[in-house]
Amino acid sequence: MQMKYDVIIIGGGIAGLTAGALLARQGHGRVLLLEQGASTGGYVTSFKREGFTFDATGAFLGGCEQGGEFHRILTQTGALPYLRFLRIEMARNIYPDFTLDLRLRGGFEEYIRGVRALFPEEQGGLRDYFALIGKIGAEISRFEEITWWQMIFFPFYFRNLIKYERASLGPILDRYFHDDKIKQVLATLPAHLPASRLSFLFTATLISKVLAQGVWYPQGGMGAISRALESAFREAGGEVRLKTEVAGIEVEGGRVKGVITEAGDFLPAERVVAAINIRQALTDLLPEEQRRRFSSMVAGLEYSLSSFLVYLGVRMDLDKQDLPYFTYLSTGDARKEYEQLARGEQPDDPSVIITIPTLLDPSLAPKGNHTVRLMTPASYAFCKGWGSDEQTHYRRIKEEETQRLIRMVEERYMPGLSSHCTFIEAATPLTLERYTANEKGASYGLAPTPSQIGRGRPANRTPLKGLYLAGHYTRPAHGIVGAAISGRFVADMISKEYRG
Repeated sequence: MQMKYDVIIIGGGIAGLTAGALLARQGHGRVLLLEQGASTGGYVTSFKREGFTFDATGAFLGGCEQGGEFHRILTQTGALPYLRFLRIEMARNIYPDFTLDLRLRGGFEEYIRGVRALFPEEQGGLRDYFALIGKIGAEISRFEEITWWQMIFFPFYFRNLIKYERASLGPILDRYFHDDKIKQVLATLPAHLPASRLSFLFTATLISKVLAQGVWYPQGGMGAISRALESAFREAGGEVRLKTEVAGIEVEGGRVKGVITEAGDFLPAERVVAAINIRQALTDLLPEEQRRRFSSMVAGLEYSLSSFLVYLGVRMDLDKQDLPYFTYLSTGDARKEYEQLARGEQPDDPSVIITIPTLLDPSLAPKGNHTVRLMTPASYAFCKGWGSDEQTHYRRIKEEETQRLIRMVEERYMPGLSSHCTFIEAATPLTLERYTANEKGASYGLAPTPSQIGRGRPANRTPLKGLYLAGHYTRPAHGIVGAAISGRFVADMISKEYRG
């Protein structure tokens, strides 16, 4: 007799792991997680090469302090005891004609003090801008625990969420500030979008809910987060199957009945959580008659840009060079960079994020060595898919871009870098797509534009009974914390159904 599951989760990224751990701990029957790769984690993984441990993508996360958003999720899932977080003390933003060192121990208040010191003439604008962000943050917190009478008087209690729902960051910055330099600083956010296209509500949510109390790095590397969530899930009785790809979601009478694996096995389930690429979830895996319900909605969604990453093992004494863990090298013209990427080009002078995890956790490299990661926005369409039509062409383009990025960082920030590299590896958008199944290697799932925030994002509960969505293609937002919250949203929905 075929074993029946109460919930099957497709995709072992942060959202799927969070949903699974919460449901298993709440005792909602048999919960199975299916992951197409050799390990869970999606983008939030680490890998080892020649004694070095590298983070695949992530750089930091917020909300890890006592009472913080992510801290609460880790407590609820049972993953917190497996983790230790290291506070990131400083970040450095380097622009073409000025540098800003951001002291982060005091959270966002200390960040604001640093910006004020550099732009004293913008004091009034900074005060009013962050006051508005604070109001939006308060409304978001109230919305998460909305009562029936607040719903009736929604425009009164959530006036800023309504007013700025479709606002982009650019015009808001223009309203409050005069100096283009401070606008550059305040638009420096993890999104791969210029201020003119970036949602202001996303910006306010990120600052108020994630970054307000500072940012953190997990000891052992970013992969420690996924390992902790998987351990908590298994400990609560959840089942994980790796290297198991789903070929279809079975539907009967307008309700989900289970999934079919690529191996041809049918796994029956009352509910399915698709914590994967939304096109795959709502079109590729569903029967033809169900696909038509979602095809136009999916076709209208905009994915984020991808990334190109270079992983370096270096034999340098970086501890004595006054380098922070996190450095952002700006082009000074985010709009021009975005336009080039949108045309399928790699910018001549790209922005680069440089992280040196071994400054926080020396155990990630052999003694006397460091890990350095370079990350820049990338177009999946560059050179017709990075020359993927022919393997030698692909390898040549990948190597050329690797060396170009290393040279640029060496010239602008880390002299002697290239001559001290003992290990070099790179990941293109195709690499990210292959290992995580994010279509076109989208770094952030859906692009956080004004039309794809809040109600503009696909809902976590679909019209198809028993089918739910989690991850950075759905509500509330992208990022590690955003994905974890989406997993919690789904777990809460299913728990309420079980309670009646």
